[in-house]
Amino acid sequence: MLIRDLDNHPDRRMGLEQARKVSNTLFLQIILGTADPKREAWVLNGFIAQGKMEEKILLGIANKLSFDPCEESHRLRSPNSSSDKSRNIKTVLDQLTQSNYLREQYCWKTTDLKILEQRGSHTGLTEYLKEVKDKLPHVI
Repeated sequence: MLIRDLDNHPDRRMGLEQARKVSNTLFLQIILGTADPKREAWVLNGFIAQGKMEEKILLGIANKLSFDPCEESHRLRSPNSSSDKSRNIKTVLDQLTQSNYLREQYCWKTTDLKILEQRGSHTGLTEYLKEVKDKLPHVI
């Protein structure tokens, strides 16, 4: 499994696919995961508010952004962007998870795959999950 942030450079995926094609043998199966723009988008795709405090934080962020950052995390920006800091993907994730890595893990460990597939259609998550379903069983 090779997982990489695209950082708003979709050409990185093409380069990884070319490398996979060259190295693809019966003994090596490469599963690509390319988070667009960053892995934080995938965590947000799996965020489901747990309790009133998280619901309030999510609602406040969604109101400020005019969209739900969990359903449309692809609309957020990478930290290197000079645009509005309230759209910074890392800042939004830190606010929602209280900068708690265990809370981040909960997002991808417990959220239903159907929700991840639906929300991840613009972040590369859906494509990654499909590769895992299609290719991993052949390896195991």
